[in-house]
Amino acid sequence: MHLQSLPDTSDQPTVYGGHGTLTVRESAKTIERFSHLVLGVTDLVRSEAFYRDVLGLDLLGRDLVGERAPHSVVQMNTGQLIILVLTDQVWSPGRSGVHHGFMVTPNQYRLLYERLHELGYPVEDDREMYRAHGQYSIDVVDPDGHRFQIQCYGPEGKQIMPGAGVVDCGAISQFKVGDVRPFKSGNFHLVRLHEGFLAVSKWCTHFNGIVIYQKAHWHFHCPFHGATYDRRGVPAPYPGNSACGPLRLHPITFTDDGRILVDTDETITREGYDPSQVSNPTREAVGARP
Repeated sequence: MHLQSLPDTSDQPTVYGGHGTLTVRESAKTIERFSHLVLGVTDLVRSEAFYRDVLGLDLLGRDLVGERAPHSVVQMNTGQLIILVLTDQVWSPGRSGVHHGFMVTPNQYRLLYERLHELGYPVEDDREMYRAHGQYSIDVVDPDGHRFQIQCYGPEGKQIMPGAGVVDCGAISQFKVGDVRPFKSGNFHLVRLHEGFLAVSKWCTHFNGIVIYQKAHWHFHCPFHGATYDRRGVPAPYPGNSACGPLRLHPITFTDDGRILVDTDETITREGYDPSQVSNPTREAVGARP
């Protein structure tokens, strides 16, 4: 769902939340750093050139640690090491999903993106359709088949997305209590509750992914990172929900002849839900014929 090829400029470090979700107890045990990563390679000179000139790591030298086989040591800017150990053959994982992930700042990502283009490397992301707006990833393979995923989260992932003006949603009589209807223009869902109407933005507040409504579960779900919200756009109260806050709203007005208008150019942020957020038509508008 990329809306742009590169992130906006920023030196803000990217914090990775990991695959899946963690309970509070599990998150307290999360490993924050590692000492070193050991990779088998078949040509030290070739591998040194790749990790130094392509990935931009610092080459510290050869045979610096207690490894018996010939090896090279490269270092990341975080101080962690990658030890390249010479071997006759490297097992290739193929497409099993085995890879090593690096998180970088948006500016570092932009530099790597340009460097890969200049060096003739394919710059692609085979899971681009699953990325939220502001999430970027490049797959890079070293000479021995080790796959690296370089990722960053751009600041645009938290920005309020532009609207599409005032959207005519149709007649009030077309909506019954419990209805949740998606609108592509303006990216919102129109929800009719017992207490009134809500125009709930589709843009996830955790990151700018598009939420979908799962009728069987009576909630909104963001397929990009698993955030879940109830029909009022409030995060579902369960451990591991990545939702950062309620979904935003758009103001609703009603015409005298009973039509529903949603202004998607105006966005309403909120801390939670209260009944004052809903909109209700006048009796005359409700009784008007479409």
